[in-house]
Amino acid sequence: MIIGIDCGSTLCKGVLLGPDGIAAFSVLPTGWDLPESASRVLAELTGVSNTVAGIPIITTGYGRDTVRERTKSITEISAHARGAEYLMPGTRTVIDIGGQDCKVIAVENGKVAVFQMNDKCAAGTGRFVQMILERFNADISLMDELLAAEQSIQLNSTCAVFAESEIIGLLAKGHCREEIAGGVALSLAVKISSLAARVGVRAPAVLSGGLAESSGIRRALSQALNVEVQALPNGLYAGAIGAACMGLNL
Repeated sequence: MIIGIDCGSTLCKGVLLGPDGIAAFSVLPTGWDLPESASRVLAELTGVSNTVAGIPIITTGYGRDTVRERTKSITEISAHARGAEYLMPGTRTVIDIGGQDCKVIAVENGKVAVFQMNDKCAAGTGRFVQMILERFNADISLMDELLAAEQSIQLNSTCAVFAESEIIGLLAKGHCREEIAGGVALSLAVKISSLAARVGVRAPAVLSGGLAESSGIRRALSQALNVEVQALPNGLYAGAIGAACMGLNL
């Protein structure tokens, strides 16, 4: 048995991997206390508080070095590549939209061939989408419903902070949520496509991380990249799964 923990800026995800596959999942908001969040995830995975019964723990993500119980930590780039290969063998491109950054990773046999990452601007991250959902007092399920209308309005601001002000103005002018959600998805896709152009996108391409199950975001990415971006089963946990696999050298 081995545990993989992906301690991100927004969510802390964990998996318990055993000889028959994934035995348990856990996800909790990261909050302000990263070590405590990771400890709670570990307790949920094992059913034991304050101990993990000698099970190796491999960590990745934004807070990987803050996990007190860790055995080893690895980069999230490698973890997402390996996790995607575990979940969908033969994956060639991984797009990970995290809370603080976004990445496009070219994958060969579960290993990183080349990658590009944006960690300088929030406009290409999950935080940008979360900001809009908070403005709508909604969650990702409503975002997909709004994107299903396939309406959009172009956002002129390339900065998330200025884009929020622009969106407030658009709402005041009477633009509907469907248009604004479409504009946000388009803006996100354009940011990702600029990274992808430097990597080269090859199918199968998958979306991992917190937006992995969003059909609307995948559709926007597919249109921008001219490659179908597929759903990755349990893609939210790709980083944690990859960390566990690398710990076992699977």
